[in-house]
Amino acid sequence: MTSMLSTPSSRRWAAGAVALVLAGAGAWLLWPENLPTQWPDKAAFCANAATFEVSEQDHITGEERLAAVRAMAVSSPEALRDEMRVLVDDLVPESEPHSHVSADEFQEVTVKVGEFVERACGLNLPSIRT
Repeated sequence: MTSMLSTPSSRRWAAGAVALVLAGAGAWLLWPENLPTQWPDKAAFCANAATFEVSEQDHITGEERLAAVRAMAVSSPEALRDEMRVLVDDLVPESEPHSHVSADEFQEVTVKVGEFVERACGLNLPSIRT
């Protein structure tokens, strides 16, 4: 009797299926507990986040980026508000009051928010891998 996994294509298929299951489990395990998958303003948050999708990068102005991030900050889950403030502060003109964080902290914030947006809203953002 031959094994079901005796051909190279069936072994690749099985390996792919196992990888898919492990990736799904890993994504679930890595989702921060304090970040919700549903919240009252999710539709508005995701609509504004779509401004930053890969396909929109050539069409967005600095003013549009700032307006979208400000709207996202207002409609974001409470657990993400501090991170959203960091992103808003990075985009406001120097003439407006704002705070600065280190480059490392800014990188951490952009990755956290970016991964959250991709998972919660189903968007594809530049330089974010989920």
